[in-house]
Amino acid sequence: MKRNSILLVVMLAVALLVPTTANAQFGKLKGLGNKLKEKIKESTKNKGESIGNISESVSNGNVPGVATSTARSQAPWPMSSNPSYKGRDVRAFLYNIVDESDDYLTSLREEMYSRYKENAKIINNMGDGSSQARMENENLMRFYHEIQMIVRINVSNVPLNNGAIDTSDPHLLVTSRQGGGIGYWVMKKDGNYRFCVTSGDGAFLSNEDLATAKEAALRMRKFQTLTYAFHVMLQEAGEKCDPNFRVLYNYCGIYANAVEDACKANTPENIERKPRPATGAMHASMKAKALAVAKADDKDVVDVIITSAKWDVKMNGLIPVNRNIYGYYVVKDAQGLMCLPRMWVEDYIGNGKYGKLRAGGTGVKSPFYIK
Repeated sequence: MKRNSILLVVMLAVALLVPTTANAQFGKLKGLGNKLKEKIKESTKNKGESIGNISESVSNGNVPGVATSTARSQAPWPMSSNPSYKGRDVRAFLYNIVDESDDYLTSLREEMYSRYKENAKIINNMGDGSSQARMENENLMRFYHEIQMIVRINVSNVPLNNGAIDTSDPHLLVTSRQGGGIGYWVMKKDGNYRFCVTSGDGAFLSNEDLATAKEAALRMRKFQTLTYAFHVMLQEAGEKCDPNFRVLYNYCGIYANAVEDACKANTPENIERKPRPATGAMHASMKAKALAVAKADDKDVVDVIITSAKWDVKMNGLIPVNRNIYGYYVVKDAQGLMCLPRMWVEDYIGNGKYGKLRAGGTGVKSPFYIK
């Protein structure tokens, strides 16, 4: 089983920045430096202490404790011009976020928040480096927009094989299988979250699918760490928060909780079993052929149920294309008998004749266990 994956990170501490390009500002700094130098000389005159290094620094306009724009540290990687981390771009990083430790994500978040607020001060004061600060903050917003899109739309959207869960909709876990699709919703039933097939009936995930669902929940927890208090940080920076960003953290937590609860409740007792479907008029005459086709198509098939009363002929104008019958493959697993919606097809070969019966598509109904 292959799976697909998704996204994110941020922040550290802020130094007081004072603009240095304006002459007036620089004059104030230099005056402050001269006064500080005199006080240092006076306080150390009778103590024989060396102040050479401090005096030289102050003479050059570098007041201890006051950072200048030229002395700024490098911005966190998501805020850089070409964001990449260990050879991964932003989207690749987010898709593989389960590989990152909580400590790293927390540190990155704090570093980015701090840098953003520091940049906001520089931009507000129109200080030296304000254009760079503005670019960094815009990059951070792009980074969080990317997280938002993944959280809302495609927790995992790479094409899947062999039954891996695809959380391409934040409400929906879809299993894509050879020969057909099985969809699992996370829904509330009897006040608790449960895995259900798309019809709303309770379902039971295999160990492989369950492992992928747990990873999807973990991914959402990682996003939750990365988006913690984002709206508060913006407010502290003196900016209004877009409601779409404000709910990021809540979305991550809601989806993670729902999937985690559904994983805990993934027990055979929660499977909803339906009566065996009634057979149609074509069941008796077509069962043997249909069963042989079904077993060749799926090794787990133990029986078939044909619900059609007659052939469904598909036409192209006045000429037949094929004819179909509908029903179910019945497969057996550790939880019992499951009905998989299927169809059988005979292609038109001309002269009023049809070819050999073959397996068709899956239809639109969800699979279900029978009593």
